[in-house]
Amino acid sequence: MSDHDRICSKLDRLHSYYTELKSLAALSLEEYMSNSIYRRAVERTIQLIVECATDINNMLLKMYNKKGATDYFNSFIDIAEQNIIPAEFALKIAPSTGLRNILVHEYEEIDNEIVYHSISTCLEYYLKYIYLINQFLKCTE
Repeated sequence: MSDHDRICSKLDRLHSYYTELKSLAALSLEEYMSNSIYRRAVERTIQLIVECATDINNMLLKMYNKKGATDYFNSFIDIAEQNIIPAEFALKIAPSTGLRNILVHEYEEIDNEIVYHSISTCLEYYLKYIYLINQFLKCTE
């Protein structure tokens, strides 16, 4: 399997995670706050979305013989420097890696309301990310 095909396959996986998160977006704040299973599902799905995208970023950098990014945040900046995504979009999406770090490493207590309200932003940014990477690689016509 070529690098291109591996990245496109990973992009398909990212789209699946995106679809899962979208199905959870219909939850009300009250439903979300009162159900730990919903909260963990959202948290894990956001984590998977960010990790899948940063994997794609590093695969793209490798495909272009560039060194991997120093961290998740910079992986978006680095692919913008390669003209894969617009720089202004990279600056918008890159901070989503901070939420991922909080969820995974529990650097601070998780604020469930912040996570809930980040669902729509995550859906907005990662739909655009999927579109941009697909346009760049021409994974699907």
